[in-house]
Amino acid sequence: MRRASVFLLLVLLAGLSAHALNQPGGPEIPVGDALAAVFRAQGEAFDVRREASVTPERFVPGCSLTFTLLTRGDAAFMNTFGWYNVVSGRRPEASDLHPLIPCTARPGESFTLDLRREAAYRGGEIGFFLKTPEDARSGRCAMCCATLAGPGEVFYSERAYNPDNRGPDASYIHLLIYDSRARMNAFYFAWEDLFSGGDNNFTDFVARVDNIVCTGGGGACDTGRPGACAAGVNQCRAGRLQCVGVVSPSSERCDGVDNNCDGMTDEGDGLCPPAQLCARGTCVDRCRSELGCFEGEVCTDRGACVEAACARMECPNGQRCTGGRCVGACDGVSCPRGQLCRAGRCVDPCGGVTCDGDQACVRGVCVPRCECRRCASGETCGADGRCRPMACATVACAAGQSCEEGRCRDDCEGARCPAGERCERGACVAPPPIDGGAPRDAATDLGAEASRDSALDRPAGDALDAPSDAAVAADRPGADSAMEVALDAPEGVEPPPTLRGDEGGCGCRAAAAGLSGPGLLALGACALALRRRRAPGGSRREPRRKI
Repeated sequence: MRRASVFLLLVLLAGLSAHALNQPGGPEIPVGDALAAVFRAQGEAFDVRREASVTPERFVPGCSLTFTLLTRGDAAFMNTFGWYNVVSGRRPEASDLHPLIPCTARPGESFTLDLRREAAYRGGEIGFFLKTPEDARSGRCAMCCATLAGPGEVFYSERAYNPDNRGPDASYIHLLIYDSRARMNAFYFAWEDLFSGGDNNFTDFVARVDNIVCTGGGGACDTGRPGACAAGVNQCRAGRLQCVGVVSPSSERCDGVDNNCDGMTDEGDGLCPPAQLCARGTCVDRCRSELGCFEGEVCTDRGACVEAACARMECPNGQRCTGGRCVGACDGVSCPRGQLCRAGRCVDPCGGVTCDGDQACVRGVCVPRCECRRCASGETCGADGRCRPMACATVACAAGQSCEEGRCRDDCEGARCPAGERCERGACVAPPPIDGGAPRDAATDLGAEASRDSALDRPAGDALDAPSDAAVAADRPGADSAMEVALDAPEGVEPPPTLRGDEGGCGCRAAAAGLSGPGLLALGACALALRRRRAPGGSRREPRRKI
């Protein structure tokens, strides 16, 4: 049954990718076999109807492009083919149309565009156009050879700007695009050149452009893998966008994320310190009948003290509960300089990204190398193909640092890593395990309370787990200060120094020096008092109440 389901899924996906294009209210295109014959001569084995596409509409160029005219078919017009700089949401200006294959070119001729020396190139995406000599208003050809200065129509790879555009479902298709299989980073452009209609064989003008790749890279996508491994970015591979994973499997942690990508979340032992367990993406204290939970918390069936507002919350994978609501794994995270948070992990956006041709990865997106485009004012082109500030051109920083305004700065400066991690050498990493394999910061939770570990929370069998007179005294009403508990210590034992709210237990440790027997009882009382008077992170809290 499983194999049959997989087979049906593959058939469905194949059907989605193999779609036919039709003119509005018209035939499936291209009509006839003329276009297929043109491609066979180039060593291409396209199914010209099933593999025809009107996208991508924009392209990322390499440093040097080659334009080759393959055929003009039986077109009556001598058309011109060229490129323009893409400006998002705006039709290209006439002054930004740059012909490469002139109207006088013959099939087989090639023309080169070197963007390193092209003053008109602005450094981003480019589109393509076809200029015809047809004057649609008079219904006849004003000139047989199309020039930018003469009358005629201009059709664009960005369909919205075509002169006969009437919306995505009602506009005549003038351009079919094919991603080459025989050549790397090459696309074919097959045009119909009549305003609002023609014979639909798409051989009026067929050209190939080498050393371009599809645009649209860098956007977030889903790889289809479970857990954290689902996070990916769209990248151009062999001319087509593919979802490339940016998060690799890692050891499971208590954070609401399926870190090891096995389809289960927060599973396994050793995710939290021994006195705690993992509940709803957070390490929390175990409940004990003699202590109960803090006010505002409840004890779950698993023995975990959790926020009352989260007691019945079930968050989706990749989220955790805090304050009675599910929050994303990246909420509250500020990654080290140069990294982005994806699926609860700080990652290098260019990690695992391989750019095609004359490109470099910048913030997860493949762009033309800076040798092929112009860096902004105050920047210079680096050897890695990326623009950098002029002040940092000759500055070399150590690992975990980057240059800003001419000086090296620690990439961890201002960073706030995901739960259970710390920033070291410019990266968020899990701390070394202690206490039987649990990460020492595993209880840290962004936006939540820190671990409430104390001597009295140790597993059964520890010395301080046995009840003592001092501990019982500390639990009685009225014993609400460390000094009061200390005064109840056995005779002959010097009470510990007064505990201030900012001492973090140092007073207890000082009082314990050299003590044994009765002195240890005072230490236990001191530790319990400190626990009851300090909340995690240094704030004061009410004593535990039985539930």
